Amino acid sequence: MSSDKFLNFGGLLIDGKIEKDRVKLYYILEDGRLIEWVDEEKFYPYIYISPEEENKVLDEAKALGCSILSEFKKNLFSEKEDMYLKISGEEEALAKLKYRLNRVWEDELPPIIKYVFEKNIRFGIQYETFGEEYTPLNVENHYFNETFGNLLDEDPIKYYYVKRFFEAIEQPIPRIAEDVARRLGYDKDRMLRAIYLSRIANTPLASRMPPSYFIKALYYLCLKSEGYIIPTAEEFARGESSRGVYGKAALVIAPEKGVFLNTYVLDYESLYPSCIDVYNLSHETINCGHPECRKNGVPEEKHHVCLLRRGKYSVLIGALKDLRIKYYKRMGKDGDIRAKIVSDVLKNILVICYGVTIRIKGLANPSLAESITAYARNALKTAWKIAIEEGLKPVYGDTDSLFIVNPESKRVQTLVDRVKRELGLDLAVDKKYKVCIFSKAKKAYLGIFEDGKIDPKGLAAYKSSTPTFVKKVLKETAIELSKIESADDIAKARERINRILEEREKDILQKRFEVEDMGFSVILHKSSQEILNSYVNAQSYQCAIQLIDAGIRLRKGQIITFAKVKPFHYRGNKFTVKPINFVKKDEINLQDYISNMHTMMAQILEPLGLEKVGSKDRHMMLSNWFE
Repeated sequence: MSSDKFLNFGGLLIDGKIEKDRVKLYYILEDGRLIEWVDEEKFYPYIYISPEEENKVLDEAKALGCSILSEFKKNLFSEKEDMYLKISGEEEALAKLKYRLNRVWEDELPPIIKYVFEKNIRFGIQYETFGEEYTPLNVENHYFNETFGNLLDEDPIKYYYVKRFFEAIEQPIPRIAEDVARRLGYDKDRMLRAIYLSRIANTPLASRMPPSYFIKALYYLCLKSEGYIIPTAEEFARGESSRGVYGKAALVIAPEKGVFLNTYVLDYESLYPSCIDVYNLSHETINCGHPECRKNGVPEEKHHVCLLRRGKYSVLIGALKDLRIKYYKRMGKDGDIRAKIVSDVLKNILVICYGVTIRIKGLANPSLAESITAYARNALKTAWKIAIEEGLKPVYGDTDSLFIVNPESKRVQTLVDRVKRELGLDLAVDKKYKVCIFSKAKKAYLGIFEDGKIDPKGLAAYKSSTPTFVKKVLKETAIELSKIESADDIAKARERINRILEEREKDILQKRFEVEDMGFSVILHKSSQEILNSYVNAQSYQCAIQLIDAGIRLRKGQIITFAKVKPFHYRGNKFTVKPINFVKKDEINLQDYISNMHTMMAQILEPLGLEKVGSKDRHMMLSNWFE
């Protein structure tokens, strides 16, 4: 790594750190060199405190070499400007002072993030001169103006956010060679994703953090850029303590059991982000203090939402959602690979915009979380009600999706239009199944497209842990189901599926299978030592113990695969599985696999009328399983 304070050709800002009072920024050049630039101006981390607490720490702060300045910052909840004392000094000094204070603001921000806030620098951006401020190039284009032009009049605050993020995303990207990306721990595609995430959230490229870190960084970036003091975690929570799982869960309307043809799936795209945006859900807008806003109640909750202010979290999430859905996702579908990458990055941020309000310190707020789910539940419930009013037949609803059987296109459009008019949300046809099968269970169905491709959701027969043998049976079953053209064809399909299952049962009994196709794959959730010390005799533990005894090192989170075998004694206990590589075909417990095959396929077989009947026959032949 080279160090040069006077280079005047550009580089991509990827990281930074503070050593004592000096800031080092790291830029990568197109030729792969990593340049370290040192800011000659001293910089110290800082915290903010209330003026009322100045006397507690004034003398000690001066003795520790800290500087104290008065600054006016906007309060997110009152919108008033309040005076705060900014104490700057070495981290060790600030740590000593914090113990004597009742409340400290912005202490959880990493020092390098404080620096880039102060200097108006943005990570993931290519600069012509090292250390310079971020000044975005003009990157507007016709498609952007065409897409978001009306937003300037309809929601000017959101337009400002959309434009600001768009400018950052669209800044020039340097050519990064494959070997350079590898040195930084990426392949070329992941490097590009990291660059876009870095410039959206203004975080170092090297940040290996969970998605919640980036959404918090984004929120804080927006607040700081508008002159707000970043509230404490307690202020974000509005003084409310954790209530565990807040409010009611996402709404799932139980399916009608059966086989349905020509089933449309209508979807609220980005439902939670849309509710946050459309209904103005933010930390400062939930249960605001304005008497006139109390009439704006949240469905099925005791909360209300502000009518006088645009919520910061609401507009932030709304801007990212609009950028993804209306711009980058559309361009990605048209074959723009770069736009597809940006769309995926934005999706990864948006997908947790609700979850962070439940459990992430510094974003959690019980009333906000409850309000988000309440509006989402209301959206599905209302769409279901409107569908029935318009003469449509909904058969299943899950969180953000509505399944409608054999609808007329005109009625579907009426449903979409009414939802938009009454709720302000966008409902659209997401997919169409030629055949769709529901059991009584929620979140478990099989959809088959016109081209014969299958879309299994929540089925035991298609879980990652399910043996390949059973997955093959499901695919064979789906092929027969895909041949259904009318209700009259269902009985014929039932007969063909019956024969398939009979043949597969014979395959098991006559050992016409590969041992590796009989493996169950599971993740170890405990370490080797915890497993060895456990009194639990779970099948995954049985497999792990045998692997450990064979000298194979296992780690928590590792996937292991086992087969069910005839019972045997091991370490003084009865074991019923062996690691897949240890198993001989003659050891396989054939009856267990016949039972497992039918049990796992039951979610498909029962709606077809192929239900197991009672039997005392331990061999469970096919005649005992089907009517």
